[in-house]
Amino acid sequence: MTTEQKLAKSKTPVKEVIAQQVEHLQDTAKETKQKVTAAVLESAETVKEDSKEVQANVQEQVKNLKEDLMQRLESLKKQLNFSSKDLTELKDFVKSELNTVIEDLSKLGKELKEDVSQISSKHKDQLNETFKRSKEHTLEVWNKVVPAKEDAAKSDTDSEAKS
Repeated sequence: MTTEQKLAKSKTPVKEVIAQQVEHLQDTAKETKQKVTAAVLESAETVKEDSKEVQANVQEQVKNLKEDLMQRLESLKKQLNFSSKDLTELKDFVKSELNTVIEDLSKLGKELKEDVSQISSKHKDQLNETFKRSKEHTLEVWNKVVPAKEDAAKSDTDSEAKS
C-alpha cells in the first residue's frame, strides 16, 4: 500500500468525525432551544397559577370579612336600641370603613399584580440570558469545528491534486 493510499484512508475518518461533531452540535443547539422554551412556558404557567391562587385567597378573605362584619352589625342592632339618627351615623361610619378596606384591598391587588409581573419579567430575562450563553457557547464550538472541517477538506483536495 502506498503512502498516498494510507493518507486517503486516514482522512476519511476525520471527515466523518467532523460531520458527527457538527451533527452533535446542531442536535445540542436544538435540544437547548427546546429546553429553554419549555422552561419559559412552564414558568409562565406557574406564575399565572400562583397569581390566580393569590387572587382567590384575597377574594375569599374579603368575603369572610364582609360576612363577619354583617354578623357583628346584626348582633349590635339586636343588643342596642339606637335612634334612627344613631343608626344613620353608624351606617355612614361602616360604609366609609368598608370603602377604606376595599381601597386598601384594591391597592394590594395592584401591588400583587406588579410583583407577579416583575417576577415573571426577571425570570424571563434570566432564561433569555441562559439561552444567549448557550447560543454563544454553541457558536464558539461551531466556529472551532467549521475551520477544522475546512482544513480537512483542503487537505483532501490537496492530496487529490497530488495524485
